[in-house]
Amino acid sequence: YGFDEVIERCLRFEELGADIIYAENLQIVEEYQQLRDRLDSRTVTMIAQVQESINVDNDGGTSVGKKPLLTLQEIAELGYDLALFGVTPLQCVVGALDATAKQFLGSRSSSDDDDDDCQCDPATGIITDPIAMADFSDVKGVVGFDELERFESDFPCN
Repeated sequence: YGFDEVIERCLRFEELGADIIYAENLQIVEEYQQLRDRLDSRTVTMIAQVQESINVDNDGGTSVGKKPLLTLQEIAELGYDLALFGVTPLQCVVGALDATAKQFLGSRSSSDDDDDDCQCDPATGIITDPIAMADFSDVKGVVGFDELERFESDFPCN
């Protein structure tokens, strides 16, 4: 299915009265703009799949660049009402886990050689960057320790 079919499908959903219209994983900003331009200006629209991702060339081979992560301002300027950053936080977590694991292991792979942001001791190759870590109280809040502690105080095991 091509971009023209995507537009036709979205127009059809608009005709049927869908609450929100979005097309998943459009590849370039111009496609988002073309879709927005074809829909009624009163139709609520959402940009989805705006996370940064590797693009693949037409032969399905090696990556040739990245799709940009649009800012909320850029999304609004395109005329969209909502944005879904679904996988972006997970990408950040996985990147942080990978960087931390490399630092704990004290080495870099050859694929890291193009990473200019990574500081290494030239003599040993050991990564010297400080590890970016959240405060443990923040981690406890994110994973729900506060709720567990409240539950345990409300329902003690005695």
